[in-house]
Amino acid sequence: LRGMGPGFAEMEIEERKSEPVIVFLADKTEPGSWNFPLYKMFADPFNTAGLVIDPSMHRGFRFRVLDVFENKEWVLSCPEDMYDLLVLIGASGRYVITHIYRKKDNEVAAVASSQKLGLIAGRYVGKDDPVMIVRCQSGFPAVGEVMEPFAFPHLVEGWMRGSHHGPLMPVSFADARPIRFDGPPRVIAAGFQLCRGKLIGPVDLFSDVAYDEARKEASRIATYMRRHGPFEPHRLGLHEMEYTTLPQVMAFIFEKSAIPRRSDLEDELQRLFPHLREVRVVDPGIKDFDAVQKTIAREAAHYVEEVVWPGAKIGLSGGKTIYTMITYLEPERLTGLHLYPLTLTPILTTPGLTANAMVGMMSTKYPDATAYNLPTIPVTSQEEYEKQMAANPEMLKIYKDIWQVDIMILGVGYLTGPLPGFRALAQQELGLSAQDLAAKGVVGEINHTPINAQGEPMLDSEDQDLAALTRRVIGVKALELRERAADPNKYLIAVAGGLEKTEAIRACLKGRYFNILITDAYVAEALVRG
Repeated sequence: LRGMGPGFAEMEIEERKSEPVIVFLADKTEPGSWNFPLYKMFADPFNTAGLVIDPSMHRGFRFRVLDVFENKEWVLSCPEDMYDLLVLIGASGRYVITHIYRKKDNEVAAVASSQKLGLIAGRYVGKDDPVMIVRCQSGFPAVGEVMEPFAFPHLVEGWMRGSHHGPLMPVSFADARPIRFDGPPRVIAAGFQLCRGKLIGPVDLFSDVAYDEARKEASRIATYMRRHGPFEPHRLGLHEMEYTTLPQVMAFIFEKSAIPRRSDLEDELQRLFPHLREVRVVDPGIKDFDAVQKTIAREAAHYVEEVVWPGAKIGLSGGKTIYTMITYLEPERLTGLHLYPLTLTPILTTPGLTANAMVGMMSTKYPDATAYNLPTIPVTSQEEYEKQMAANPEMLKIYKDIWQVDIMILGVGYLTGPLPGFRALAQQELGLSAQDLAAKGVVGEINHTPINAQGEPMLDSEDQDLAALTRRVIGVKALELRERAADPNKYLIAVAGGLEKTEAIRACLKGRYFNILITDAYVAEALVRG
């Protein structure tokens, strides 16, 4: 069933003498739609009188909550954790209730599906159709208490193209046909009696005329929301639409609106640094570091999409600029890629920006890509790392293939930046600060190799601290980058900018560690001035 659309949920129980069960099935919405009614059923005494007057329910229930983006789970107990629970489940697009247990004996009370098609496929492939099973009576909410939350048609995500908010309308089996704007989202309730392992039913519970008012209110809300057209809050926010088709449209917009470039500075940089095969200098318009970084990353994404061929082998270093570049890549535009991490140095800070993380992130853009994530082992030298890898010949071959990739995408690190790199390694291993490294002559780094102002790698330094640290660097080192940058068949693309990085970029240019540079006009002007 995974990836087909309908959600699935299951529970394993020991049948009671009387076992009423209600199965809820929704259409044109997503799994978080169950958060509100489940909270009302099992934590709100204004909805469920049994929480107050039934001794078997009075202690409350435990809620298992899943973060569908990071696959983390929490178990929260009500009523004591009620406010904490609401912090999470109020963000129903990300945190969904998957299980509810009775605290008295840990008996399962309800289960809900948690599958989101967009997260399974990495893009919009249809709306989720979530389901939920709730046990009733005798220590659980009564049938009427389970049904009561749906008398209020609360707003949910989904509707047309999975991109809109709309009311969840309770309907009978006969009316479970979402027509108006492919909606509005709707839910049916099938009542069963489990008897000796067999389900007796179903009973169409929402066919009750008592829900006519809820349906009328849902229609009024639907009309009100539809009048917003493509505007929020009817349309989902941009972050919520990451897995719809909107990012593809955004990519077209970005492609049409070309980023201003400075050809005069591009020519001058190639004159000053003739080893550069190509230079792209973009004009971000403002000196704000974040804006500069995003503009460079966007241009880098365009460049990568221009030069990468089907089946290319690509190596990635880590860092925020490369992370941002990947977000601008158009899904499925490139095909058959093989993705490798260029560094495996174990950096504990900001694990989401490591080379391995970039490989995983970029692979989600291209379903047919092959991503190689290699272990980051805490060792004292690259030689020790390779000895450990030798125990797995297949893994060792993948590791050695890193040096043979066609395209390397590199960031340039600077000393005062907050991002992971050699400075983070120095702080992590020896407690060295940016000032300590500067005093030793380090001005920047590339792929975790420290570089001095003359552009030389500080690998065989007489400084004991630097010698100990550079031995711990695992991956393609600076001299190996220089050798590959001289190969006309290799693309070594440096994506770096912001005035704070000027001296680090200048040093790496002197060292000839890449043959393509993508930077901003402010850095380019500073480099030209010398």
